[in-house]
Amino acid sequence: PVGAMSLDPHHVHNFWGVSPALDLRDVVRRCRADQTTAEEEARPDASDAPFSTLLVGTNDPRHIVTTLARARRHVGPALGERSMTFHVYESSMVEAARHVLLLCVLMSDDLPPSERVERFLEIFMNATLRESTAELVETCAARLERVVGAMFAGEADAPDIANDRVCRVFDFSLLKFKEKDELMECFRSWRAEPRGAGSSSSATRFDADALRDARLRKYYDDRYDHRKNVVDWDYNMRVDAAGAGVIHFKHFAQFRLTGVAYPVREATFPKTNPSLLGLAFGKTKEFKDRDLADRGRSVETRGFWGDVLNSPYHCFGTDAEDKKLFRVANRQRVHNAVEVSEHNVAACLFEMRAGKPWRRAGGGLETEAMNAWSGEVDDEVASGLTASAKANAEWCGSDGAVFEETWRAARVAIVGPTDLEKAFLAKPKFARVFDAAVVGAWHAQRITPALGNVLKAETRGGETGEVDGDETRERNRKGVLIVEGSKYFVFADAKASAAFVEKTETLARDAGCAPVPPAEDEPEDDEDVPESGIRADGSRRPRRARGPGVVKGVDDVHRCYVKTS
Repeated sequence: PVGAMSLDPHHVHNFWGVSPALDLRDVVRRCRADQTTAEEEARPDASDAPFSTLLVGTNDPRHIVTTLARARRHVGPALGERSMTFHVYESSMVEAARHVLLLCVLMSDDLPPSERVERFLEIFMNATLRESTAELVETCAARLERVVGAMFAGEADAPDIANDRVCRVFDFSLLKFKEKDELMECFRSWRAEPRGAGSSSSATRFDADALRDARLRKYYDDRYDHRKNVVDWDYNMRVDAAGAGVIHFKHFAQFRLTGVAYPVREATFPKTNPSLLGLAFGKTKEFKDRDLADRGRSVETRGFWGDVLNSPYHCFGTDAEDKKLFRVANRQRVHNAVEVSEHNVAACLFEMRAGKPWRRAGGGLETEAMNAWSGEVDDEVASGLTASAKANAEWCGSDGAVFEETWRAARVAIVGPTDLEKAFLAKPKFARVFDAAVVGAWHAQRITPALGNVLKAETRGGETGEVDGDETRERNRKGVLIVEGSKYFVFADAKASAAFVEKTETLARDAGCAPVPPAEDEPEDDEDVPESGIRADGSRRPRRARGPGVVKGVDDVHRCYVKTS
């Protein structure tokens, strides 16, 4: 398995994925294109048409954010209330709690949008935080503890709770009592103030730098003094060679050595990011038995058990709709993954607020114009075309009715970190209800026939199979299975990635899904690439993968399969 190849036995939690964010509604429409006529494909979905997705081990909310932001492209300007449902399954409660925290940061309109983008990326990417961002985490933790605690206590109808977006968006009804207690403990551990005499939260008890250094010493072992050389080899032979050269080596090295992947100007990061702290289970080495095997007590230890090898840049920083962000001039990248990440998150947040795509007029992020946009402001202000509009741009203090409608359309249900197949997939109420299921690379072993059974299957209009109108569209709504690949794993070379794709395809077929056939009209990459892999523009971009499961208009990291039975 891929996990065994990491050679890092202390990598327990996954706090970010290794693939670009997807507009799941767009991917599903593309996968179903060969099942529909051109007229049906062009017709938008109804504003209240339900769209259900199961996210298995995607590790972060990037797919939720992107799908929710671009929903109006598929259904029109109006969104039906709770028309999009996301069921989120993670292997530990601390990973699921981070989904809630990151979405809470984006949905809180008490900060200007540009600052919200910075805070989101800082909490998402960095092991240590600025003091102001640490205070924001504490504020969100207090809010979540209060609102979610009231929901668990049956007080969701109270006015101050019912009007909170956290109460309206999140659904914790699938959690068991023990899992609810674990979730509440995660929120409490993010608080900085003491919880009792002589006790304090994990944020004040742990030193992130010391925890990461201990992890690095254990991983590198004899190579610790030469870890910079190992980082250089990983970047050139894995990251850059895989086509992610937009990630600057300076940023990649800074993440690998210090845990800071998102630098904010010249700021320092003295505070521990408590959302990256979790529990690892193991045994103490107290004595040896007659076979000289270590024996001891079972214990659980709180610390930093996240990924120290694979960077978080792939989630928002290696792909974008605006391909100008990947321009190469004088054999150098004009932009880097940090700037691309800022652009993508800002574009999603803008589209949530404005109901229309963000148009980047200049070379920068143009946060002033983005902050000023609201439903009552002309679109020229949003696009930043006039100097006077940019000069007078100010945030009005609220994101408006469009933003409120966007979040009312979403429902995020947290599935407990238990036996997925027994506690969730096997329940009859979830049979054939999901339009899409997204499986992370670390959870590829969960692609089973039980997972295939929760995907929508082709419906028949009767014994003759003659259907028309909306029934025809319903018959073509087959479920789509989307699997994250291992292309960007730093410990997996091209041969290992190909074997991973082959194995996941076998699992998908056993689950009753067939790969989407490759598009015949996709242009060929016929540039002659030398053995060094360096193209004429100076980049080391490999040829785009072509084959079963690779969908035109979607990155080649994910493989897509359509439900057949």
